[in-house]
Amino acid sequence: MTIVDGQEPVAMRRGRVVRPKSGGRTRGRHGRLVLLGQLGVVLLILALWQLVSGRLIDYFLISNPVDVVAKLVDVLGDGDMHRHILVTAQELVLGWALGASTGAVLGWALGAVKIVGEILEPILNAINGIPKVALAPMFLLWFGLGIGSKIAIASMIVFFLVFFNVYSGMRNVPQPLVEVARAMGASRFYVVRKVVVPSVAVPLFAGLKAGVSFAMIGVIAGEFISADEGLGYYSMTSTQQFDPSGLFAALVIIVAMVVLASSIIGVFERRALKWQRD
Repeated sequence: MTIVDGQEPVAMRRGRVVRPKSGGRTRGRHGRLVLLGQLGVVLLILALWQLVSGRLIDYFLISNPVDVVAKLVDVLGDGDMHRHILVTAQELVLGWALGASTGAVLGWALGAVKIVGEILEPILNAINGIPKVALAPMFLLWFGLGIGSKIAIASMIVFFLVFFNVYSGMRNVPQPLVEVARAMGASRFYVVRKVVVPSVAVPLFAGLKAGVSFAMIGVIAGEFISADEGLGYYSMTSTQQFDPSGLFAALVIIVAMVVLASSIIGVFERRALKWQRD
């Protein structure tokens, strides 16, 4: 055992300096504390919801957690609900994937070619200013009443979100670092891998994760306007039938889908951004 720089004790193992792993235990305790805090907040919200339902707020407006759970158990065993979930999931995944891929590619291209980016950026900003939901009737006219129109709405929303994140990341690549790398003989591929990609990765994954919830907004909005299947259709039907438990059950499923998709992207994000911790 010895001391390095007068700081913390370390051990020498086969010529390598090994620091104690107390930091991992600290992070583990912190993570458990955060999880318990989140669970406590959720339980508090559910308890307040159960308390005010039928007392301070009419039951038909908000239902209550007990009835929503019972409704969830009931509908999740129904084949029709499985079809609704599958349709919405398909629209969400395809719309997100199409919008994210095209937004990332175009954002990279316009960020790399500065003059083209300066020409097209104000035009894309103007188009992005149009409320996407307001374009839903046009997409219904172009792509029909099926899943194509919902995919188009979701992909357009995600496209602009990812595009501007990637474009901003490309425009903020540290040029002095690029010039130093090139002066030292680094290849173009090396510069892209070690400088450009790390600069773009963080805003890219931020856009990808945020794009999930925005894609779901587009999908549900499209199903509200015109659909005969999907969670948006089921939610609208429950509202028309004054079934608050069914409405909140659909909302719970929608939230669960968004959280699951965001968590999957988060796994890839942690792997891709591991360079930050190394």
